[in-house]
Amino acid sequence: MEQGTGMPALERLAAIVNDIAKLKAKGHEVIVVSSGAVGMGRQALNLTGSIDLPRKQACAAVGQSRLMALYDHLCKTVGLTIAQVLVTSQDFTNRGAYLNLKNSCEQLLQLGTLPIFNENDVVSVAGIRDTDSKAEQRSFDDNDKLSALVAGKLSAHTLVILTNVDGVFTDNPDTNPSASPISRIETLQHLSSIACSGTSTMGRGGMHSKLEAAKIAALCGVTTIIASAVRPGPITSALGGAAGTTIAIDTATRTSTLSGRERWFGLSSGFCGVVTIDLKARDSLEQGNHSLLPVGVTAVDGDFIVGDVISIIDTNGHEVGRGLASQSSASLKKIAGMRTQQAKPLLSPDEKEEVIHRDNLVIFSEAPDVA
Repeated sequence: MEQGTGMPALERLAAIVNDIAKLKAKGHEVIVVSSGAVGMGRQALNLTGSIDLPRKQACAAVGQSRLMALYDHLCKTVGLTIAQVLVTSQDFTNRGAYLNLKNSCEQLLQLGTLPIFNENDVVSVAGIRDTDSKAEQRSFDDNDKLSALVAGKLSAHTLVILTNVDGVFTDNPDTNPSASPISRIETLQHLSSIACSGTSTMGRGGMHSKLEAAKIAALCGVTTIIASAVRPGPITSALGGAAGTTIAIDTATRTSTLSGRERWFGLSSGFCGVVTIDLKARDSLEQGNHSLLPVGVTAVDGDFIVGDVISIIDTNGHEVGRGLASQSSASLKKIAGMRTQQAKPLLSPDEKEEVIHRDNLVIFSEAPDVA
């Protein structure tokens, strides 16, 4: 997008489309995740300055067709047929909807089309809201995260995230001239240690969001390349190793990559509640093969029932993982901090003694080194 306008940078977009055509001609399957609908709608409606949520939704409705028309025009010049795929977070959190989406996308790829994903901001209100609730996250936050979810859940080999800088640096190059580029990241610890600041002018994501997206992709066994969209042949140069930062986590340092079911509930962009746990419980979960028990729970936010996706955070506010609740929020609020034998009589017959069973749990960290 052009800085300050939210409008597509036509020359860059044309270069990206040309690269995609070259990749598809070599037999590669390609999916695009794009933003721009709200910005194009703002221009069409001649709206400037700050606008409220209903107007943002209106801009998305007006701009989405214009965005797709632009892609259609550029793709036709290189012989590509596009397919619009509008999604909301519920399409990933609901198991049935997710499988339908996966099957549809696989069919579109088999037919040779170029699927173009975007969040349906017209109906997904939280997706363009300025703030959201800790206890109930219903949007993708930004297109970086959406791209990682699409890549992970459709078992992609590589995710290329194009931005306005040539990869990841040791510090923010806009404020620190001594910042040096990082060509490769191979562990989640290294990825988590990189401190980045700043967000794009029009988008909801900056470099921090791109690193979070790379982490989601890594947990699914997907390699991520963060590179500049300004370079000639931006995608082919990134894939060829000529530019950007490659984030390829060695799966040998982890217990395993995630199964399709784990990708659904562990990396779903929406969740129905948040459970806060103490540091002892966090350490136990991160050591692997442990269920979350009530004794480690210090707080419960949101309303959820058995089988809902819930987020786990520690007392420092860091997300530890996600899983499927074995108890309702109402029950868990009663038994939080109790030992299992104390809590068991207070549970209903359909509730298990574990808050989240280890088989329904995904932890967002590497397995510790084993001596």
